[in-house]
Amino acid sequence: MILTLASSVALLLGLIGLLFAWCALVPRGGTLDRVSMWYLGFGLPGSELSTLLATLGVVFTAAWLALGVDGHAVGRVALLLHGLAIAGLLWALWRVRGTQDVIDQAFRAAFGPDYAQQIAPQRRALLAPKFAPARWLKPFSYAHPGVDWKRDIPYVEAAHRQQHLDVLVPRASARGPRPVLLNIHGGAWVIGNKGTQAMPMLMHMAARGWLVVDADYRLSPSVRMPDHLVDVKRAIAWTRAHAAEYGGDPRYIVITGGSAGGHLVALAALTANEPQWQPGFEQADTRLQGVVPLYGKYDLLGEHVPDESFADFMAGKVMPGARAAHAALWQAMQPTSHLGSLKAAEAPPFLVLHGTHDVLIPLAEARWFVEQLRARYPGEVVYAELPYAHHGWDVPHSPRADRTVEALQRYLELQYTRWCARQGVVPTPAGVVSAEPEPALPKAA
Repeated sequence: MILTLASSVALLLGLIGLLFAWCALVPRGGTLDRVSMWYLGFGLPGSELSTLLATLGVVFTAAWLALGVDGHAVGRVALLLHGLAIAGLLWALWRVRGTQDVIDQAFRAAFGPDYAQQIAPQRRALLAPKFAPARWLKPFSYAHPGVDWKRDIPYVEAAHRQQHLDVLVPRASARGPRPVLLNIHGGAWVIGNKGTQAMPMLMHMAARGWLVVDADYRLSPSVRMPDHLVDVKRAIAWTRAHAAEYGGDPRYIVITGGSAGGHLVALAALTANEPQWQPGFEQADTRLQGVVPLYGKYDLLGEHVPDESFADFMAGKVMPGARAAHAALWQAMQPTSHLGSLKAAEAPPFLVLHGTHDVLIPLAEARWFVEQLRARYPGEVVYAELPYAHHGWDVPHSPRADRTVEALQRYLELQYTRWCARQGVVPTPAGVVSAEPEPALPKAA
């Protein structure tokens, strides 16, 4: 009786493990539908938590063998499934190895083979590897000993509970103002919150000398577009007004976000200082110095990838109503509607990243967005496709997250160096523990 029960449990867990491996390895086109969400629910852990899941698979297999399930027919099938699942998860882990090379190739094509050497010498000491296997077994443990995590700061008066942000402040002192990175979470505009997405990158950048801001925004269906965009712009305005209080440089803000956050950061950057999207704070400076959307949703109108189920979702949950009744607003919330609104001197550089195995937002949509940027946007555009990466690959600590963060740090430091050169200011040296007073903010040329 016990052997039969153990064999049945082993069979069930073996099937679940095989689902993790299968969904991680086998791509599937999709959209924001239930099947895709279920597929992502297995594919993302199978891809990004493969180290942890494979380890658990080995432990379970050893336990089943100790219980003697190999003496039962069902148990032998279960052991076979466990073996296949472990092999698949290890294969998913092995496929991560080329991630950094793919991103570096895009950077070398854009900036030259020596792009890392173009980073200011006083900033190169910050380029520490993030490769940390111990973190892979604690994938959602984000706190960092080198970072002071200040939570739940309101960015508007009489703030809604979702109009708050966190500030990640490096504990090491610095000899000048720090560059600023602002993150906007995803979640299909209806779920999600700060402190849960892109945290491996945000903590690493804060530990390596950047001031990091991680903002919430009001979610649908309690609010409708353009309120999400307005909140993001309020977060930008707050960051510019208060960055110096935390040691940041209010003149240099790079924004990043994933999924719905990728849509919002692209839209915010392309509509900088447009007063109709800044009600009550029309004079605030919401310009940005860099934009890094990750696996973003860019084609709300279905211009390139028609999707009736997504259009129904947007009309019922996110927009005020159907496109036919609110055509102007739907058009305005499409980032590509604003590609010609900025002059070349004001157009921040874009870095667009998308996973080849994204099950929610088709890779073709990211390619289309980049084509539109390169054809009509006056600023610099760099694009890379992460091989085998699923939607949300940046959420947990994982080999892929580590490799991607290392490459992103080089990109951010290079863009900061180039901005300093254009402005005629000296990049802030690498952070050091020092009792020396912070120097005054240098003036831009």
